[in-house]
Amino acid sequence: MASVPALLPGAVTAQQDDVQAAPRQPSLVFEPRVSVQHTITSNARLDSTSVSDQITEVIPGFQLISNTARVKGFVDYSLHDVYYARESRFNSIRHNLNASAVVEAVEQWAFVDVAAVVASQPISAFGAPVGGLPANPNTSQTSSFRVSPYLRGRIGAAVDYEARYSVQDTRTKTDSRSDITTQDWLLHLGRRESGRIVGWALDASNQVADYSLGRSIETTALRARVSFAVTSQLVLTGIGGTESTNQLSPTRESHRITGFGAAWQPSERSRLSFERESRYFGESHNASLEHRTGRTVWRYTDIKAISNGLGAQSASLGSLFDLLDGFYTQLEPDPIRRTQLVLAEIERLGLPANVQVFQDFLRSSSTLQRVQQLSLALLGQRSTVTLAISRSDNRSIGGPLQLGDDFDTNSRIRQRGWNLWLAHRLTPNSSIHASWGDQRSVGTLPGLETRVRSLVLGWNTLVARRTSAGIQIRRVLSDGPASPYSESAIVGTITHRF
Repeated sequence: MASVPALLPGAVTAQQDDVQAAPRQPSLVFEPRVSVQHTITSNARLDSTSVSDQITEVIPGFQLISNTARVKGFVDYSLHDVYYARESRFNSIRHNLNASAVVEAVEQWAFVDVAAVVASQPISAFGAPVGGLPANPNTSQTSSFRVSPYLRGRIGAAVDYEARYSVQDTRTKTDSRSDITTQDWLLHLGRRESGRIVGWALDASNQVADYSLGRSIETTALRARVSFAVTSQLVLTGIGGTESTNQLSPTRESHRITGFGAAWQPSERSRLSFERESRYFGESHNASLEHRTGRTVWRYTDIKAISNGLGAQSASLGSLFDLLDGFYTQLEPDPIRRTQLVLAEIERLGLPANVQVFQDFLRSSSTLQRVQQLSLALLGQRSTVTLAISRSDNRSIGGPLQLGDDFDTNSRIRQRGWNLWLAHRLTPNSSIHASWGDQRSVGTLPGLETRVRSLVLGWNTLVARRTSAGIQIRRVLSDGPASPYSESAIVGTITHRF
């Protein structure tokens, strides 16, 4: 993901007057940048050979943020030109792209959602984590592009409708994992207006997921929802329907859908939602909880569903950015200025915007996946503490097919881990930060377990109005039969924004 870090919140009270007094920001912002990064590492390949090297990266890029009447979204792109001092065979050019936008083609009726992600991802759950070293054998550049045109409107005065088509193409440079193309159709009818006690919705959907190394999987579903507003803060929902799929067998089979849900929002700062369904593979659920106070942001999610491998490729400026963007909404309602405010403080602190404990690994078939994530940000006057805890459980549902991924030898892969980030602002223009993390991956193959522990210490400073510099020291230890290694590294970076 894009490396765009987290807002040191001590600025909330100090900056409030400046924000309120500032003139309205333009609806379109374009900012080019260039970075030079030099790494001295004791283990350039992240394996047991421990070959040391020096790596220089020249990283030009830009960020575009649009908040016009017809186009709302962002593009963040960087090109990494990598040079190795000793092993030039690892020299490479890599791309990082995050883009997401909504285009209003016809006012209040026709829209197009577009999204694109290009990033490095881990090939196996048991290899070295993706950490910015191109020589890492467990890294593959993966690209995902999605286009979704849709119509949205109202029939008469009673029924809202949405008709949507989307296509998403995901490709990876490694031959050992599938490319995936999915096509989705959706027709939604319903009514749930504010102030009404009873609402209803009817959704008809069809998805075809085509795996280059596997087979095509098609799922068609019809769902009906009836919601009842117990109070203005609490809404209960009943779910029923049917679906047909060839996910579990070569031929399509039909199954019933039953379920329920609830949404509770006691205040603007707190909301809780839960939905559970009985489906062809068993029970699925989607739960989320978010709470904000004057100095904290809490978020918890628990999702169990079929994963087609596309969940790792979602466009965002970073999960820590998403976490804090909601917090700063109360300070700055203008989305352009709020984004600039958050990103500027994030860069000054040197914290990672993407606080994922581990990235989803590549695979060549659908899996039954449960992911639980807890994130917390404590925002002090000069210090920030961020904690992320994650646990995932992936189960193979592809049967005896041998597709070349981790599930050829494991019917179940579990991952759990945590990361703690600390940042302290020394002066208005400089800060220090530290991160400590632990990640474990366990398979069903006897003895197949990997544990990776990491410690990073860093310092960042603004050397000129639009130029920043930083230095990091990191230590990584990996245990287990799959990829035992250790690494010590020093990383220096200087960035100029035009």
